[in-house]
Amino acid sequence: MPTTTTRYIVYNHNGGGVRHHHFTSSNNIIDQAVGSAAPGDTLTALGFPSQFFSGSTVPFAFMTVHGAADGNHLYTSPGNQQVPVGTADISILVVYAPPGGIGSGGGPGVWVDAFNVDTGDFSDSDFIQVLTPPTPPVSVDTAKSQHANAEGDVSTVTAENLRAFASVDGAPFLEWKKITQGGALVTGTDVQLTASESGEIWFAFYQTVPGSQITIPSIVGKVAATLGSWTRDDYCGTPVPHRIGPNGPIFQISIPDKVLKGLPAANQAKIASYAKEYPGVALAAYAEMVKVQDILSGVVGQIQGKQR
Repeated sequence: MPTTTTRYIVYNHNGGGVRHHHFTSSNNIIDQAVGSAAPGDTLTALGFPSQFFSGSTVPFAFMTVHGAADGNHLYTSPGNQQVPVGTADISILVVYAPPGGIGSGGGPGVWVDAFNVDTGDFSDSDFIQVLTPPTPPVSVDTAKSQHANAEGDVSTVTAENLRAFASVDGAPFLEWKKITQGGALVTGTDVQLTASESGEIWFAFYQTVPGSQITIPSIVGKVAATLGSWTRDDYCGTPVPHRIGPNGPIFQISIPDKVLKGLPAANQAKIASYAKEYPGVALAAYAEMVKVQDILSGVVGQIQGKQR
């Protein structure tokens, strides 16, 4: 039967080794729980918004699930998650930000670290460059980069830019998350820090995303949602119920009479002109967007190994 472990820890930068993330039991908010489950079971991973540690309230940073039947997962917002059990052992790690100050060498600064979702653990590998702004051009501060990769903090006595490596330990960069002071997600590899920016932890996450999780947004739906603002339907202004002709939806501009009557005659005439032109143009655009959607669906199919 698969073994299950759940850990709730605080990231307090006191551990030894590279970037101080080789944690001991002193980091445990709740003692590690070890259990077992059978394939087909469902576990609940509890991501509490806050916990108590050393008499202080500490905020949620992130939660990872490693070994679930549906893959490895990263959660950057608190909440409960359902974890399907397969044949592998499952490890759930819930990390909280520490109480107290966060800085660099007694002055302003931020903490930085890298987490590999593929392995379910922090990475010891170098993962960051500290760049002297403005960027571009690229001007690497070698000393600060070495310090950040070893000690996990960056001084902000002056403004600095952070650049995460594109991959670490074979896993591609996924996103940054800023913890404390109104946490934020950054999907690009670069983070800009202002002079004296402090009291923050920046985690760089790395994960190999399975093909089944790769999606391309529906362009057709996005265009429809944008242009269909009068009725907020799926077909760019076609009133509900939708009318579907032999070549697809019958497009029309439909504006309430109370709106039209409140407009000057010249505006009403211009709208009438638009309304006359719109159906043909919209239908042609829709047909092309369907082709675009087919192409994008084909791309996703190839990535997922579904030959077409």
